[in-house]
Amino acid sequence: MQPADYGDMLPIGDNTMADVQINKLQPEGESVLLLTQQVDALYDEISRRAFRLFESRGGTHGHDREDWLDAERSLVFAPPAELFEEDNQFEIRMAVPGFEPHQIRLSVLPMAIIVDGDLGTTPGVREQRVCFSEFNDRKLLRRVNLPQAVRPYTAKATIKSGILQITVRKAAEGSEPVEQSAVARA
Repeated sequence: MQPADYGDMLPIGDNTMADVQINKLQPEGESVLLLTQQVDALYDEISRRAFRLFESRGGTHGHDREDWLDAERSLVFAPPAELFEEDNQFEIRMAVPGFEPHQIRLSVLPMAIIVDGDLGTTPGVREQRVCFSEFNDRKLLRRVNLPQAVRPYTAKATIKSGILQITVRKAAEGSEPVEQSAVARA
């Protein structure tokens, strides 16, 4: 199986590879708690926006799923991704065009990898009055569930040409992974 070609989605320009730093943290640590709180806050905001959509239609029932998905799309960018399995590791490729390594946070758990990020300020902000802009402040958020446990502290990640590439070694079959989680700031 060949990786998908994201060439038509990628920014033109810098094609150098930037390493994503992996910080090794305990699962009960403050950073993991902070990530959980941030995700919870994001879903609370999605819920509030979905309810406002419901109210804007006069409280008409039967559109709850559409309201939720519209609210979610207005706040969250879930980038396309692919997962490859090799003998001793998994590789994930994810399109993150426009994101710099310092704008992405990578959390590696024994059975999942969570990528989240913020673009921060709009690129090319000018003092002139904006007449049109498609830039937005949606949060990047993607969870990739893994088919087998991994050793989170073996994770490595790089960004090149708008593609985040993550590799992580599998845990030995039949054994509990020694490490519980790792959180990285790109």
